[in-house]
Amino acid sequence: MIRKYTFLLVSFFLLQTSCIGEDIVNDFIEPELRILNPISSLPVPETFQFNTAYFNNIGIEEEATITWSSSNLDIATIDTSGLLTAISEGVTTISASTQENDIFLEQSFPVTITEDGTVVIIEPAVKSGTIVTTSSYLLTGTFTLEEQENSNNLLLSVNSDYQATTSLPGLYLYLTNNPNSISGAYSVGPVSVFNGAHDYTIPETNINDYTYLLYWCQPFGVKVGTGEILD
Repeated sequence: MIRKYTFLLVSFFLLQTSCIGEDIVNDFIEPELRILNPISSLPVPETFQFNTAYFNNIGIEEEATITWSSSNLDIATIDTSGLLTAISEGVTTISASTQENDIFLEQSFPVTITEDGTVVIIEPAVKSGTIVTTSSYLLTGTFTLEEQENSNNLLLSVNSDYQATTSLPGLYLYLTNNPNSISGAYSVGPVSVFNGAHDYTIPETNINDYTYLLYWCQPFGVKVGTGEILD
């Protein structure tokens, strides 16, 4: 009986160690102010409402006071809520900033105001990345994340070069802003495909909401792979 318990304890230890691999758990990331719906042009006399998100140093979205400005008020104005109003033809720089404790963050981009035309949104319709293992387990491949026409859904497509070992215990996939934590992350669900191309539909999600795929060993609460979502 003692031998049996010893074997189980050793097996548990080896499984946990293998799951963790070389990964070092560290939740800290740089805080980020993100403009979720940037545009490059706006016709007179239209308006456009910008939306932002502030993520703290563990990747959790928090409320933040945003200060908006336009470099040329004769071209376009912007109010305290981020509502842009086109005034006359030309180019102005729109800036959003926030001061949280001793951290100052700012995002700026040019907007061209035209006499006629349509709103041009500069957010990418498609993003992509590469899955990288952070453990001793096989986990590799590439993926794309794209907006779905006439819906607020995203399609996450893992490509045919994807491979993952079936030995991974309780493997889950998340979308997150912190590559080291599932706190505040979106759970895509348990991984059931371990080789080849497959898709996930992500409902009611903006393509700029998350910056990483995170493969997570659920029984032991550690990551085993990540994939940065790149423009």
